Amino acid sequence: MTYKRSVVVVGAGVIGLSSALKLQESERYNVTVVAEHTPNEIVSGKRPSTDWASPWAAANWSPWSGNSDPLLQEKELDTYRELTDIVEQTSPDVIGIQRVHGVFYFENLEDKTQGQQKQRPWYADAVSGFHDIPAESLPNGVSYGIEYSTFTFNVPKYLVYLINRLTALGVRIVERRINNIGEAVEYGNNLGNNVQDINTTDNVIVVNCTGLGSLTLGGVTDKNMYPVRGQTIVVRAPGAKRTISRTGKLLIYVISRGDGTAVIGGTTEEHSWDSQPNNEITETILRRALGLEPALVQEDGGNLLEEDKMADLRSRIISVNVGFRPMREGGVRLEREAVSTEKHRNLQVVHCYGHGGFGYQSSLAYAKAVVDLVDDAIQKQ
Repeated sequence: MTYKRSVVVVGAGVIGLSSALKLQESERYNVTVVAEHTPNEIVSGKRPSTDWASPWAAANWSPWSGNSDPLLQEKELDTYRELTDIVEQTSPDVIGIQRVHGVFYFENLEDKTQGQQKQRPWYADAVSGFHDIPAESLPNGVSYGIEYSTFTFNVPKYLVYLINRLTALGVRIVERRINNIGEAVEYGNNLGNNVQDINTTDNVIVVNCTGLGSLTLGGVTDKNMYPVRGQTIVVRAPGAKRTISRTGKLLIYVISRGDGTAVIGGTTEEHSWDSQPNNEITETILRRALGLEPALVQEDGGNLLEEDKMADLRSRIISVNVGFRPMREGGVRLEREAVSTEKHRNLQVVHCYGHGGFGYQSSLAYAKAVVDLVDDAIQKQ
């Protein structure tokens, strides 16, 4: 009989689900996911809560890390490589990930991706098809542009894929809100098929992937966490086949989801908890997105006047959404900690949260790091 240690992952966003999957796939652990919100909300047709960041992400692979951030560089590149393998083995219709052409414009050379001086991005030799866009081909107001082969996520489809994969592997999904990290251990004694769980609640390992929830979660209460509000629009746009963005005074992007829809955005409003869409922002996003990506309406409106194109684009709106990126002062918290609660002393907790706007594009590598920390926690006990 195989003996496995119990691990409880708290949080069912892309980081929590990816971590649970890597842990279960290691065949060393018996994993449970506990979360107030899960992808089952998407399956049921229920509109996900704005308290849950992952369903509202636009999500592509576009490095957040600058040329002087080797730790995040490693995580993003590792995820890029794994995504390359995944799309070669799994249909986009199943997993919700597709390889696309990416175009990225920068209005000035002080944007974090480029550093303080014009220099090749750190990933230039690591991604497929990278090249600089000639200066004469850049839009007005843009000082630098690059193109390369990258990936986009159909977020609802990918989250459902992850939870279905977890369920197929025997991971228990518990839809429950917990108010203190110590409560998670009570869910750690589930038995898998032909697996004997040898744990008491005193040696269950807990993985905290609660994102912004870590701001108020008892036993964690990380005051370094804060929201960055993002407003996006999902539109019907079968002519939009790529991901394209322009970074500068304002951020604008168009991300194809591969199913005839695209996500356009966006905003980056720090410390804002306003969950209601702003109509003026919606109009600004639509107009700037149309200027960036004419293919949003081009398949049947290429010769229309600008206001007619805008009317066409408005008619294509599926939803206007607001989400909150789980940002953290000091960057991602990735560490193991011994926590004492009323019921448990020396509870082993692995923290992995605070991924801001780069959760999807670094998720697989951070999930591997979680497995390493759980391994380490057991070895140190």
